[in-house]
Amino acid sequence: MKLPWNKKYLIIAFHVVVTIIMIYALKYAIDFLAYALKNLDVIFITIKGIIGWFLSTIIVVVIAFVLSYLLDPIVDFFQNIYDKFYDKYLKETLEAKKLALEEKRKKKKNYKPKEEKRKTRAVGTLITYLVILAVIIIISTLLVKSISKVGNGNFIDNITIAIKNSIFSFQQDIINFYNKIENSLINSGFFDEYISPHISKITKTFTSFIYDIGNNAVYMISAIGNGILNVILGIVISFYFLKDKEIIKEKFENIGITFLPKKLYSNIKDSLGDIHAVFSGYIRGTLLDATIMAILISIVLSAIGLKFAVIIGIISGFSNIIPYFGAFMGFILAISVALISGEPMQAIYSTIAMLTLQQIDSIFISPKVVGESVELSPVLVIIALSIAGNIFGLWGMVFAVPVFATIKLFATRIYERRRRNKNL
Repeated sequence: MKLPWNKKYLIIAFHVVVTIIMIYALKYAIDFLAYALKNLDVIFITIKGIIGWFLSTIIVVVIAFVLSYLLDPIVDFFQNIYDKFYDKYLKETLEAKKLALEEKRKKKKNYKPKEEKRKTRAVGTLITYLVILAVIIIISTLLVKSISKVGNGNFIDNITIAIKNSIFSFQQDIINFYNKIENSLINSGFFDEYISPHISKITKTFTSFIYDIGNNAVYMISAIGNGILNVILGIVISFYFLKDKEIIKEKFENIGITFLPKKLYSNIKDSLGDIHAVFSGYIRGTLLDATIMAILISIVLSAIGLKFAVIIGIISGFSNIIPYFGAFMGFILAISVALISGEPMQAIYSTIAMLTLQQIDSIFISPKVVGESVELSPVLVIIALSIAGNIFGLWGMVFAVPVFATIKLFATRIYERRRRNKNL
């Protein structure tokens, strides 16, 4: 039996079905949005936990990648020096030896020509690691000497006396407070009626508290051990990342070209290039600025005669990684050490020195070293630090400025593209 199909009714039925499906989809979307808004804090905590779990799982690779990214320009610098030295002094001799060995191998049976090895940066990476090790040893030696010089001076004596007096005063306050409470409880009969029956429960609670402290201490020791192991493994993996950078880069490019559409691959490559330009300029420039400031502060405070000048210089200089925080940290540390040492004039000199150095840094050093990689106004920097610090803590403050600068760069590119499309 042939059904009387009508094209007009089929189109109407199709639209009705699609409309019903869209209504149901919209209903579920609204329900999901309402649930998400109602449980926004739970969803945020869950997402944060998932990200934390993922990062903790691949933490070794993350450490290796960060170290490789920071050390890459240093490796390039040493590798270029070695390549020039190799081309000038070693190339002819080594090439002659290779040809002689290859001729000997050709005379043997079952000869197979060797595949030419890809060029790596092994020498530059090795020199970089040795230089960093030497710098760590030098800084450690300076710190030990700085501490040993003040070990017999007034600074340590003043700190020791102050700590002893504070502890003794605290003990006396606790004893006096306990005696007052005990006398008042005994006189009122409150102890016999309410506290005495619950002594066993109080004892169990206190024992459980001490046990928890012990477990936390074991957990902290275990976490520190795992952290040290992860850092060591990250350093080892970073060596291979740095050494084989060009090979790894080529493989990722081949994968992108093979599996991604040409336009998408081009957009991703350009975006990663922009991110790299901002982050590399900011992070490396900031680290160089921190190193320069650490050296200057150490030299100036040592000239003033302040105790622990090298330690204060290193802490203050590398605190500059977080904008505005380094200046405050150095100022507080220098004045605190001078006042504890009983040298009020050193506190004044230190204040003048720190303020002068921070002005030199903000006017001359930071603009030259960091350059124009981050074009953010001071107001935007403060807003970025506030938002990222509240959400992600200390690490958020460290990466807030380059992330906001990258977002600003992308927004500017979109804005300019729209203006060009509209012929404005």
